[in-house]
Formats: sequence, structure tokens, C-alpha cells
Amino acid sequence: MQNPTTDIDQMIHELNAIQLPGSLMESFDAYREDSLRSATEALTPSQRDWYLDLFDRFRGPDDRNDALLDIFDPGMYMVDHPAWDAPPGTRIEMPALTSEVANIADRNSEFAAVAGMEIRKFRDLADSFADEEVLGLARIARAALVDRKTTFPDRQDSIRYLALNSSVRLEDLWAEDDSLWVTARPRQIEFEDMVAGNEQNFAARARIGQHFRRRISRAFRKTRSATRPSIFEGFC
Repeated sequence: MQNPTTDIDQMIHELNAIQLPGSLMESFDAYREDSLRSATEALTPSQRDWYLDLFDRFRGPDDRNDALLDIFDPGMYMVDHPAWDAPPGTRIEMPALTSEVANIADRNSEFAAVAGMEIRKFRDLADSFADEEVLGLARIARAALVDRKTTFPDRQDSIRYLALNSSVRLEDLWAEDDSLWVTARPRQIEFEDMVAGNEQNFAARARIGQHFRRRISRAFRKTRSATRPSIFEGFC
């Protein structure tokens, strides 16, 4: 028999799924979630766990994540960006990806030194992954970052992309001095209208509102029935 608590949690998840974005950044994040969902729909839960474990080992024990969307999050480079307060839209300017910043960094800079170490570290950690798995993971990262330009000719390009765009050490470097990121050309990204899309989902799921109260009532009745003492208790 289905657990009533599980039933309630599922209903809350359904309601959260149709929540409308309130800002440009929320619209972009909603699009990122959809893009990543499409890129990972063929993955099994064990494959997801395997990939997350790879990045946990790469990023270190102090920066563990439960989702690939959080590992490849361009929003972390957007402190005080106007998109946080702008109304929902379909076009956003984003800082250059760290893999793009690497193309303009001086070879003798601290950035280049850290980037080289991170690439070598990720390459060693991913040694047990087949070429197709590494390429597939790079495509997943590209979807989460909404990167429509980068291609991956071979394993080394995939590893470079994954290492640079998920490196905690390079994130720390950005926090200390973001001049390279500021110098690099920002990305101009157009994406689908997530408000209109979620409004359509809301209309399609209107029946949730009709059945929500009845299902909640049924779930709590099951809970009470399971915990209510029997009238015969004490006679057995």
C-alpha cells in the first residue's frame, strides 16, 4: 500500500513544478533545469550517482553537491547581477565560461597554473570512464551551462571543459580576482519563454487543484487509521 507521506510529498513536488519564475534569473534557471533534464533522461540513478561521485572527488569533501545542475551553475559568477531583480524574460547576458576565460589567460599566470593542475587531476580521476562516457558527461555540462557553441572533438577537449567549468579552485580564484572574467566577452543567451511554458503546464494540471484536497484528506485518513488504537485493544 502506498505510504500517505509519500503521496503528500508527490503532490507538493507537482505543485512546485508549476511555480512561475519571478525574475529573469529564475526564468533562466528554469530553462537550465529543462535542458539538463532532457540531456540526462537516459541516465539511470546509478549512473547519476557515479557521475556525482566523480565530481565530489574532484571538487573535494567541502563542496559536495546533490545535483549536476548545482555543479555547473553559471549563476555563481553573477553576484549583484541585474538579472536577479529584472522581470522574467527570454534573453540574458552571462559572464564567459571559465573554459572560455582560459583561452585569454596568460600562460605564465596563476590562472593558467591552476587550470593545468585541475585538468590533470580530473583526467586522472576520469581514467576509468570510457571515451563515450566522458563525452556524454561533457554534453550534460554543456546543457546545464546553456552553452550552444562548444564542441568536443575528442576526450581531451571534453576533460578540459569538465575540469575548468567545475573547478572549486578556479571558483576561488574568481572570488579573489575576477578581472579575467570581466575582460572576457560575455555570453548573450536567448531561451524559451519559461513563464508562458509554465502557465501552459499550470492549465494542463488544473485538475491538481480539484483533486488536491480530496487526496490530502484520503492520505490523512489512512494515516489516522494506521495509528488509531483498535476498539479491541486490551482484549487480545
